[in-house]
Amino acid sequence: MRRTLVFTMGTLLLVTGCANAQSSGAVKTEGPSAAAAEVSPAQTCTRDVLAALALKWREDKVLLDQDDKKLLQAFMDANMVKNTPQYRIFIGHYAAGAGPIALAIAQGTDHEDAIMKQLGTESEGVAADCAATTV
Repeated sequence: MRRTLVFTMGTLLLVTGCANAQSSGAVKTEGPSAAAAEVSPAQTCTRDVLAALALKWREDKVLLDQDDKKLLQAFMDANMVKNTPQYRIFIGHYAAGAGPIALAIAQGTDHEDAIMKQLGTESEGVAADCAATTV
């Protein structure tokens, strides 16, 4: 389970563009290029929503371990009560992805594989929604 989560989080970082050469410790953090190396609010939103989607879809099938449960709960606590844009994006994409995941599982696809495929499908829309709300 832990290996899958690490793979999932790594994939999410790649999907959102956060895992690139600029993230190494050797990056110079001064000058005009420093601004380009910073993570934008849209990237943060995308990363957080995709991570929450992965955890929630996983929770639909199996119990989450304590660390994963805390991560999902932290997202929900920060966003659900205030009905933030991130929460609205999460709800829309969660509903859109739940059906295809259930169908894929019913057709014999592994649950984790179905989630990863759906994250790939949803990532572009999540990124666009996050960019639209953080302008």
